[in-house]
Amino acid sequence: MRAKDKQKILKTVDKLVEYNKTLEKYRGSSKYLFDKILRECNKLGDEIDISDCLFEEHEAFGEYKKLINSPEYDADLVKKALDVFFQQIQEENETYRVLFLPYKYSMWDSFASIFEASKEDENCEAYVMPIPYYDKDQEGNLTEMHDESESYPDDVGIISWQDNQVDEIDPDVIFIHNPYNGNNRVTSIHPKYYTNKLVCKDRVVIYVPYYVSYTEDKEVMASMGGAEFYADYVIMQSEWYKEKFEQILNDYKKSDDDFSDLIDFYDNGNKFVVLGNPKYDKIRSLEKSEYPLRDDWKEKLLDESGNKKFTVLLDTTLEILFKQREKMLDKIGDVIDFFEKSDDLALIWRPHPLIEPTLRKMCPELIPAYVKLVDRCKKLNNCIFDDTNDMHTAIEWSDAFMGKYGSMIELYRVTKKPTIMLEIGEKTNFESDGTYDEEGLKAKVSKCQVIREKDCGLGNLIDFSMKYQRDEVEYDINQTDGKKIYDFAIKSAKLKME
Repeated sequence: MRAKDKQKILKTVDKLVEYNKTLEKYRGSSKYLFDKILRECNKLGDEIDISDCLFEEHEAFGEYKKLINSPEYDADLVKKALDVFFQQIQEENETYRVLFLPYKYSMWDSFASIFEASKEDENCEAYVMPIPYYDKDQEGNLTEMHDESESYPDDVGIISWQDNQVDEIDPDVIFIHNPYNGNNRVTSIHPKYYTNKLVCKDRVVIYVPYYVSYTEDKEVMASMGGAEFYADYVIMQSEWYKEKFEQILNDYKKSDDDFSDLIDFYDNGNKFVVLGNPKYDKIRSLEKSEYPLRDDWKEKLLDESGNKKFTVLLDTTLEILFKQREKMLDKIGDVIDFFEKSDDLALIWRPHPLIEPTLRKMCPELIPAYVKLVDRCKKLNNCIFDDTNDMHTAIEWSDAFMGKYGSMIELYRVTKKPTIMLEIGEKTNFESDGTYDEEGLKAKVSKCQVIREKDCGLGNLIDFSMKYQRDEVEYDINQTDGKKIYDFAIKSAKLKME
């Protein structure tokens, strides 16, 4: 039996028990009040949906209805019938209905381990309904629609957004990972899935960020997209993020009375919950067998003997490109120059998927230089331009990472492979003089810490990375962040029903 139906029945039975006491009080003393309350009892009884109840429960409730309307009304017999029915319902298993609303398949990893936890729970009905999103023009109008439903593997078992409505599904929990509603300048999910249209009194809406961020530097900023105001809960990767989001919310409340009223209306006092992120679970469980190389990747990553070249993954984030602009493009050019001269090495360049459309809209003057770099990368026989939907092939098949802030650097360090924080705006030194603390760098990498170009020089860090041997690590698959988030969601749904 669905938990919300069970709770509704139990609450109604509690009312009927109280009404029975009142009936006993007025029987014989006030026919008018007795009949009025009896009509209310019958009305409440008719509202109880017992269609999913067992035969014994149908019989017990039928006995109550017969006794309550008997000319020889007996309060004790009515109370016993209600007690039997209440106990039967109380012993029913509670089932929950959970709905996932992903929009970009490349972000599915922020849901995957939650979904896996839900599928392992025999008392959960889990549904995945990918929702469409749109490009925006310069005026903010919605233009081309994108629907990535076909990208999901068969074992996910998606349902169609065109054939199903959220309210018809009637979920107890909704998971979202788009924070922007209509506030992003470049894209928007379908407006009917904006968070303020999903929240209601009998369900829990939980926003799980599609990103994680490296937060060890003072330059790192936190920002909200809009969904955080309305969602019942926002899952935080760390206490640092929780403190930042709480401060942002307080700043909004101080800046505008309307914002303050909005925030207070949707604030349950414990909105931001530190439970990690499913993206970490995905990284910890990566295996090459799950991500076989395509033939065109083999041509660039393998040497003539079929051995894999030492491969570096280069990440480019939107934030750093907007902040550093030409300096960041120069850095990318320096890296490509180095790999062009180093045929025994290989490079995978994976920029943020929205970089080019965002540049065309907001920084069109950078487009020629950016496109030129992309073309250079694609033409080199040891360089891959990775614009696929899934970043995990690049993460698993690379041996080291270069980047500046963002999700990728935060995730890559969890692999315990060398993760290099680039220095932008300074001359890049690709020469290695061997003057670095190899044991100190090993200790940092084994502790999932980032190593920095500014401390050792890029050439030294590449040299170190080529020597580094990673220890194999086993993770407890029963204690995933996704399982913790799922358990929290079900607990929250129960509390909201009470």
